[in-house]
Amino acid sequence: MKKPIEKRQEVLLAFLGGQIDKQKAADLLGCTKRTIENYRNVYRKQGKDGLVDHRGSNYRKLTEEDKNHIVAMKGKDRWRSARNIRDELNLAVSVRSVRNVYMAKGLGKENLKRVKAIVRFEAGYPNEMWQTDIMGKVLFPNIGILYLIATLDDHSRFVPAGRWFRTQGKMNVFQIWYESLARWGIPDKMLQDEGSQYKARVRFGQADYEWYARELGIKLIWAKSAQCKGKIERFWGFVQDDFVPSVINTAKTPDEVNGSWNLWLARYNYKFKSEYFGNVTRASRYHPSERRVSKVELQTLLVVEERRKVTRESTISLYGKHYWVPPGYIGCRIWVKVIGNKLIFEANGEVILKTKLRF
Repeated sequence: MKKPIEKRQEVLLAFLGGQIDKQKAADLLGCTKRTIENYRNVYRKQGKDGLVDHRGSNYRKLTEEDKNHIVAMKGKDRWRSARNIRDELNLAVSVRSVRNVYMAKGLGKENLKRVKAIVRFEAGYPNEMWQTDIMGKVLFPNIGILYLIATLDDHSRFVPAGRWFRTQGKMNVFQIWYESLARWGIPDKMLQDEGSQYKARVRFGQADYEWYARELGIKLIWAKSAQCKGKIERFWGFVQDDFVPSVINTAKTPDEVNGSWNLWLARYNYKFKSEYFGNVTRASRYHPSERRVSKVELQTLLVVEERRKVTRESTISLYGKHYWVPPGYIGCRIWVKVIGNKLIFEANGEVILKTKLRF
């Protein structure tokens, strides 16, 4: 609290007379040494009048008349918010001050019937629309960072496929997509965000994901915000609350995480009952899509081809992993076909190696 003007003058005169130092003066007045400097400068120019504080306070107090007006307006139109009342009455107080007045009289907000009701969208039948996304990174103390990629049926909340990966690259997205389509068929639509794994970054052209969706007859819907993917976002929250704590401190490898995950996901789809659906399982509301292509057709269509140069160590690098190549191809460029989780190395039109994609 500021000292009276007489006290300020007394201390300042003692400071100017050399009886006390600047720090002592600041302690006596409860201010900083810089304030003492300011006091000295204005005192030399204006005398005692220079020590008067001309600043105003932001504090404003409601009068009884103001309070009566607030209560009357709120009582008449219960829909009015505190902000609305403050602005209508032109009061120089905070919104909270206005709210406190009418809340003390038991006049809470009363919502009116919306002109246009909020409609929560849900697909009308299984496989009408799937959602796909990449959950934010999770740090496992014994493993490092892992990402969960999954698809989810909008109608039933059934999860066709999901897996934990070290990276969130497009090949991992394709792996989950391939597993979902191969086992459960083709959805009518797919909802996803505009990440580079899904959508081309340039104005013209298409990402691989977009091209394959077009070939399969899947309509892509782009989510502009996380709220648009609310169902899979809620699924992520459930995974973080129910699954992650059970393995985060015990799993030593990604394979251990995915082993436990497969068991958990089966229980989620076939055992866990949803209160939202009247205590039935997700699987009971889901069935495979009637739109299907054969495994051979799917493998032919979803093949991804990459060209790589063989290093001196007779290896190639693919999506952050190194793969051994048979002798005789050092310095050569070979084609690598990615089909699901399988890799096929080709040189001069011949298959030289088949192996599995490492995650």
